[in-house]
Amino acid sequence: MDFTFVGRDMLNQLTDYEILGLRGGHNLSDGHAYHDIHESFPGFPSQLQDIWQESESTKVNIAELRFKASFAKLIGSEVLESLTHFKVSPTASNSIDLVAAYLAIKSPRIVLVSPTFDNLALLLQRRGCDLQLIEDSYFRTADNALRLFTKLDSLNFDTLFLVNPNNPTGTVIKEQYMQQIAGYCAERKKALVLDTTFRLYANRLYDDRAILERSGCEYFIIEDTGKTWPTHDMKASLISYSERSARLFEIIYDEVYLCHSRFTMLTFERLFDQTLKQGISKSIHDPVNFRHSFLLSRMKNTIALPTTDRRSASLPLEWFQVESTKYSDLDIVEYLATKDVHVLPGRFFYWESNSTPPCTAFRVSLSRVNSRFQKSVEHLHSALVEFESEHRMESENVLS
Repeated sequence: MDFTFVGRDMLNQLTDYEILGLRGGHNLSDGHAYHDIHESFPGFPSQLQDIWQESESTKVNIAELRFKASFAKLIGSEVLESLTHFKVSPTASNSIDLVAAYLAIKSPRIVLVSPTFDNLALLLQRRGCDLQLIEDSYFRTADNALRLFTKLDSLNFDTLFLVNPNNPTGTVIKEQYMQQIAGYCAERKKALVLDTTFRLYANRLYDDRAILERSGCEYFIIEDTGKTWPTHDMKASLISYSERSARLFEIIYDEVYLCHSRFTMLTFERLFDQTLKQGISKSIHDPVNFRHSFLLSRMKNTIALPTTDRRSASLPLEWFQVESTKYSDLDIVEYLATKDVHVLPGRFFYWESNSTPPCTAFRVSLSRVNSRFQKSVEHLHSALVEFESEHRMESENVLS
């Protein structure tokens, strides 16, 4: 695809850039799991025929319970194992949209973390919710608790919407801090929504549902499989919620989805079980960290500096900050696209004001087949070197 035929005014959100990447040659844009399933689960596709046959004789409600139980064991959540308030939707975006429909009716004034992927804000706003931002920096350490709660007390809101781990910063809200946040929401009678779609990349898992249930706050937790298991965009998103949210939310869900695919849920049940058996670190973290190390080794001595916080999570992405402010993230991303290399511009993660300069960050995804990933990274490196060289020459010509 010739990127020059797409004007900047046609690209208004991150999904627009992801679509370009999907059509392009070297796609490092979207965060979907496109790595080789044989890398962590050798021979798994050969099991699909058996799973298909089993799904034909399995009731939907049984498939849902098996899916939930297997996922609960994988993440170590005893509360989820026994929880009855849950639904399964086709994708995390569907789940966010359903939760947004509920919040628009019950708790429409929302404080949403920033930066984060812009479709959260877009879906919430499209449903009629009113958004205010809270900076990601508040959630990096529990030492910020007093500052956070003072800030929240100054805002007029109904719902706190957080992403944990956060995409793209890598911030992970630790267990003790989550207890404080849930307690605050319960005391102030605020709803708490957690987007945990990158959960399995956290270096340490804890039972956040147990924390929220004990706190007594109204809550939703949104899970995802699409960022973790490479199943060619076959996905399942688990939504769990507090008892007080159940009646209205289940009406909304049933209006949109009768149920999710039995085959899909039983496929993921099998993948969850294998992941638990092999270990999350070996199955999920190690392949990502291998590609991340390769990426950083090739990006040395370029104008792009890695800034994702990887101390608490091995996210399948990297957030690069460009040293110079002479050019913007769009200048860089559009130049890379002319070389058929596709990454995401940083400004749209700042959903509250995507036109605020200067933004010189871009995001690179790691969930790709190793051989293709390495080839794409080589092209990314070459294109960045060429970009820097061309702009240096332009500056020298202006000065002369």
